Amino acid sequence: MTFCVGLRTKDGLVAISDTRLTSGDLDFVVTSRKVFTFEQGKHSMFIMLSGLKSVSDMVITHINERKDYLFSCVKLFQGVDLIAKIIREIREREESWLKQGDMEFELNYLVGGQFPEDDTAQLFRIYPEGSWKRISRDSPFEMIGEAKYGKSILEIAAKFENSCEKALTLALLSFDATMRSYPLCSPPIDVIIYRANSFKLKKKRLQKKQLLKLSSLWDIEVNKALDKLLKHCAKSLLT
Repeated sequence: MTFCVGLRTKDGLVAISDTRLTSGDLDFVVTSRKVFTFEQGKHSMFIMLSGLKSVSDMVITHINERKDYLFSCVKLFQGVDLIAKIIREIREREESWLKQGDMEFELNYLVGGQFPEDDTAQLFRIYPEGSWKRISRDSPFEMIGEAKYGKSILEIAAKFENSCEKALTLALLSFDATMRSYPLCSPPIDVIIYRANSFKLKKKRLQKKQLLKLSSLWDIEVNKALDKLLKHCAKSLLT
């Protein structure tokens, strides 16, 4: 039921995350943040996570315990290496116990930001095994959690050349598509915007009422586009 997406742009990074923890009963919803930030001087990093909360909490706790090392790193990928190392350590310790309870060690992370010697903002995906990849300019977004409903609009319109504002709009529309098809993904959502070379993370939580205007305008524009397609394409295909 997790939805997290990160986008790279020429201006920096945009990332959004849902906050829902509970599944099942729609009348009983527990929320908690799934994005964590680490900032000190010219070190700015956020982590978004998908997976078993008890295990992900362990990872975040261990990162906090090693912040001195984290903030000694000069490039973000070195911080990503630290997170990957912690994931492997916890997996080695906890996986066999989880299996006894018929649970899988399933953690996925998006890590973004910039450290002193990075030329610009960076975005990474970390897998449950601790391996990672850098999100490139050619494919400038990554999703973890419930991705299938909101991925198509990003594949069409997510470009490295976009502004952060356009990237945020796309991310919110991707979430809107997911929420309509998968009700266990619901507001509030957390938004992170990082402007390249600013070394400052902007954070905001959006509630349902703040998302309604965008959703309503999107409905109107989709129907306008449908009418245009009908006029210029569909009729000719039927004749």
